[in-house]
Amino acid sequence: MAADQDRAPRDENIDSVFYRDGASNAFAMRLLKTARRNMFNLFIEQMRPSPQTTVLDIGVSDDENEGANFLEKSYPWPEKVTCAGIGTGEQVKARYPSATFRQIIPNEPLPFADKSFDIATSNAVLEHVGGVQERRQFILEHLRVARSVFITVPNRWFPVEHHTGLPLLHYSPSAFRALLGKSSMGYWTKPENMDFLSRDLIGREWPGAKAPRIWMTGIKLGPFSSNIAIVAGDHAQT
Repeated sequence: MAADQDRAPRDENIDSVFYRDGASNAFAMRLLKTARRNMFNLFIEQMRPSPQTTVLDIGVSDDENEGANFLEKSYPWPEKVTCAGIGTGEQVKARYPSATFRQIIPNEPLPFADKSFDIATSNAVLEHVGGVQERRQFILEHLRVARSVFITVPNRWFPVEHHTGLPLLHYSPSAFRALLGKSSMGYWTKPENMDFLSRDLIGREWPGAKAPRIWMTGIKLGPFSSNIAIVAGDHAQT
């Protein structure tokens, strides 16, 4: 289905746009699953959760598919997971009944007290929250509600742009936005819907008092790897 160039599709599933273009075929979905499996393995390695560890997963998807909600699919103690999403969470609640779901509002404080969780995590959310100030506030909310954070985002230098499946064009954001702005993929050309993040940019924008540790992960190609993982806080491996 073709979407309005400035908006996500108007259907029941608020997150369907995130899988409409970039993961629209079997090969792309296999790559997505491989990347997310590698990120999950890094999460386990670095965060070292136990059966008692409480986890907040910020930005869970209402679109329940093979590549979505990988933490919930793989985490060995689902009863310790709280899923936070901007949709109704009906598919999340049905698929992962042991987890807890809480609805959240974009760019508003999370509905949790300070240090409510051992770990706050989000995957492929930071690039969608807005500009610099919105990204900093989003990270600060992770740091506020949890003792440690594990954030993953697409790497802008991966040769294929994650959300559209197009190669190389995103290396020039201005060309990407100009050429796709009037197309069915125009949604992705709005910085408030999706911005391009790199390891250096994340380091410069990081709002915490202590610099995070950053890994290249996902589909591993050195500096051109598909994803970036950011780890900070007390619970993480040192």
